[in-house]
Amino acid sequence: MYESLHNHTTASDGAQSYAEVLATAESSGFGVVAFTDHDMLPSAADLKALGSYKGAVKWLLGCEISSGLPRELGGGPTSMFHILGLFTDPTNAALLEHCGRALAARTERMERIVANLRSLGFAISVDDCLRASGGESVGRPHIVKALNANPANAAVMDTLKADMERAAVNSATVAMNYMRMLERDPSDYPYRLFLSDDAFIPGVYVDYLYSIDMDASVKLIREAGGVAILAHWPTIWRKINAAMLEGFLRDGRLDGVELRSGFVDSEVDGAARQLAAMADRHGAVTTYGIDGHRAEDIIRFANDKNLANKTTGQTQLLLDRLDPNLQWSNLA
Repeated sequence: MYESLHNHTTASDGAQSYAEVLATAESSGFGVVAFTDHDMLPSAADLKALGSYKGAVKWLLGCEISSGLPRELGGGPTSMFHILGLFTDPTNAALLEHCGRALAARTERMERIVANLRSLGFAISVDDCLRASGGESVGRPHIVKALNANPANAAVMDTLKADMERAAVNSATVAMNYMRMLERDPSDYPYRLFLSDDAFIPGVYVDYLYSIDMDASVKLIREAGGVAILAHWPTIWRKINAAMLEGFLRDGRLDGVELRSGFVDSEVDGAARQLAAMADRHGAVTTYGIDGHRAEDIIRFANDKNLANKTTGQTQLLLDRLDPNLQWSNLA
């Protein structure tokens, strides 16, 4: 039975509810999932529903903190520097306060991005994004979903794609990003075109408006009873290089690293080996996760048998190594 210690639901920017994630995981051969929504914790109703779940998949709770940079790099917000908190207490007051502040900032961020998209000619509104999210927390996947849902936006997208293709002729960087974009599903093109901090069209993406620095994020997770794992390092390695990360592990500023998630390009394979060696040198923990936002993410991960098989047994090893008193479920 496979295990994923990094999964999202409609509580943040996922497309599935808690129950739907569990159902998809079970049908795909998973025995364990961790719920790690972005700066969000399960509601009282969600906790009650999870407590009554009788299926075959074991689950545990966590939270993925959208962290600011380390203090030595300024401590400010930056895209994709995420720290997984596994086994965090969903009733912890400080963690709940953080999540409330993050939600308010996420709403303002979404409103700014929508205004920027409208200035490009897209037909999109705040209500469109809220409907796409199915809740009050809107992330980039919901904004992309809202864009793609309106056929009127296809022509604008095609124009921007053509602009990027022409620019790629004279720029190796643009050419590389353009080729990487073409490797993705067309529904994901907005990320490379305008919805990331290094996108082809600047000034549309809005970075996090609220964050706490790395050490504060780790402290928050630990004081909520969890362990702090750096997520998907290859998305941040141009800002946090290998030497710096190794120093964090050596000095105990992080508890561990995620070896692989849903990012499957060739660069990640080498990074996984590098991270595993680094963690071994400093006694840090390692995890595997899907970083699943959609049902197809779970299914695709399970279909890569070589990768999925590596996840088996990781949760029990993590429990044995960290603290025998930690539970599979925070409700246990």
